[in-house]
Order: sequence, then structure tokens, then C-alpha cells
Amino acid sequence: MPKSSARDIGQIESTYTSELGTLSWSWVMKPDGKVLYRLSNIDGRAERNYWRLIYQLDSTERWEIGTDAAKAAALLARLARERGHHVAGNHR
Repeated sequence: MPKSSARDIGQIESTYTSELGTLSWSWVMKPDGKVLYRLSNIDGRAERNYWRLIYQLDSTERWEIGTDAAKAAALLARLARERGHHVAGNHR
């Protein structure tokens, strides 16, 4: 599980399997609408990679999500699935 910041609205974990192995990713949404992700594990071995900006919510999306962690996690899960990742947990 990624270390959560009090300033994160939502966070999820996802996995992606490739010929390199099983890759685990951490995803977070910040209050300013930035969605970031980073590679956190390769075949269970911890990695320390930089956070990368993958999406920026527009003002309407930010208003709809507000500070609702469940809505933020659902959006993060959708973005992860769109990129071929398997989302851990029960996110739609």
C-alpha cells in the first residue's frame, strides 16, 4: 500500500503483467486535480520511482469529486483500467 498523504484525495494500487514480470503501480489524486502514478514494485521487489503526471482534472471534474475519496478512487481505477492495469480491491 502506498504511503498516503493527508493532502491526497484518493489512492489505489494496480498491477500489470508483462514479459518483464508483475509490475505494481501506486496512483494518487491531489486536491489540485493532478492524477499521478508511479511504479512501486517489480515481482514483489520495492521500487523507488518518481511520481508521473498522467491526468489533470478540469474544474468541473474537480467540483464533482470534491473531497470524496470513493469518487476519486473510482476515477483512478477507471484510468488504470484504460491503461491495461488490474485494479486491486473493489473499485468500479
